[in-house]
Amino acid sequence: MMNDCKVVLHGTLIDGTGGDPLPDSAVIISDDRIESVGKATEISVPEAAEVIDAAGKTVMPGMIEGHAHIDGTYEDQKILRLSLQRGITTIATVSGNLAGCKLRDAIEAGYVRGCSRLVVGCIVTPTHGHVRYRTADGPWEVRKAVREMAEIGANFIKTAASGGFFGEHESCSVRNYTYEELAALTDEAHAWELPVAVHVHTQPGLNNAIRAGTDMIHHGAFIDDEALEGIKAKDLYYIPTLSVTCEKNLDAAPDRPWMRAEMERASPIHRAGVRQAHQMGIKLAVGTDYPGGGRVWQIGDRTPWELRELVWCGLSPGEAIVAGTRNTAEAYQILDYVGTLEPGKKADLIVVEGNPLDDISLLYDGDNILMVLKDGVVESTDEEHTKYYQVKEESAGWPL
Repeated sequence: MMNDCKVVLHGTLIDGTGGDPLPDSAVIISDDRIESVGKATEISVPEAAEVIDAAGKTVMPGMIEGHAHIDGTYEDQKILRLSLQRGITTIATVSGNLAGCKLRDAIEAGYVRGCSRLVVGCIVTPTHGHVRYRTADGPWEVRKAVREMAEIGANFIKTAASGGFFGEHESCSVRNYTYEELAALTDEAHAWELPVAVHVHTQPGLNNAIRAGTDMIHHGAFIDDEALEGIKAKDLYYIPTLSVTCEKNLDAAPDRPWMRAEMERASPIHRAGVRQAHQMGIKLAVGTDYPGGGRVWQIGDRTPWELRELVWCGLSPGEAIVAGTRNTAEAYQILDYVGTLEPGKKADLIVVEGNPLDDISLLYDGDNILMVLKDGVVESTDEEHTKYYQVKEESAGWPL
């Protein structure tokens, strides 16, 4: 049986690895995988391949959102469909829990179609913690809770080491889990080969999470030098979620004035910390508290906005794209199949109008996302490119 074969031709390729862009490229796709990548003049295009002409456009990996709140409702399915149309091909939900696991499995089985890929985190936190699902107190109860989350199918464990902005009667400085509990949680999660993502804004939670050997520090809105040095020494990933404290987000919850006050205080500290993290060579990945809320965000806005924020903090556009593709995949231990455009990887890619290496904000305008492929299937395309997808070109007659 002949494989379903496509070729994306003549675009400028950003492969997500951080290497130089490749002009006049060819990406050969066989079924759901990338078969080969290279110069269009050097790649042999299979006969009867469906040809997508990307001349004058940019071809890059689908964006990966590393801190979302998707839990498996019908509304969440709508969010995943709209996200895919914006070029976000994979979403890690930090509050998926059992319902998220079921939705993930339905997407992977093809029962729910047209959605971003889902990577599911299940929550284990203390009594009266910042986030809630499986409550566990004390090291041995924490270990049991992690085992339960592994059993229901978690891809990773989400926990909290500090408070947050949301609650009226909490603050970011409130400690959640102790070091002993975090150490037990991390050790147990790693025993089941699950990474650990920690919601944490301030000390002592930052040092507790770092010392415990967790894998990802999320938020860090009040991050300090000591925490940055610890993250660097332990080679952890920092997912700063700058969009949480950005000026645009300050008015997202007008019914929660206490949120605005603390976020406004955190904003300059947050950005200074990310600038310093970049200068120190700390591994940065992308997450946003997706999809957003209030009056200021549309579905799909926050992830490309985060790339802009990273550039404003000193990253080059190329570094920001790597953060939002390769690095986020590596943070969640899924880099073996997504995150870059390399042979053997899932064929998750987007065709973009213009060059985001010149202007990262191009990715924020959904009109510039001309085509989205996930698992080698064209999931979204503009009218101009529909004709290239529908017409099969003979490879012998194609101007290579």
